[in-house]
Amino acid sequence: MNLTLEDVALLKQLKAPGNNGRTIRAYNTRLALDRLAKGGYVVARPTGLDLVHYRITGVGQEALAEHE
Repeated sequence: MNLTLEDVALLKQLKAPGNNGRTIRAYNTRLALDRLAKGGYVVARPTGLDLVHYRITGVGQEALAEHE
């Protein structure tokens, strides 16, 4: 999977809080993050009707290191 600039920016945002990850509400952002989840770069966990909590995986951290 080729990472876009948006993908790299999202991975950086998820890396910043560490293992805690982030809860995302914006639908358009979630579409990109769902694509990253399918690629194994992040883990998604629904926390409510319109909220999803995302955490970067080891694969995501390795990919991010390659793009820095």
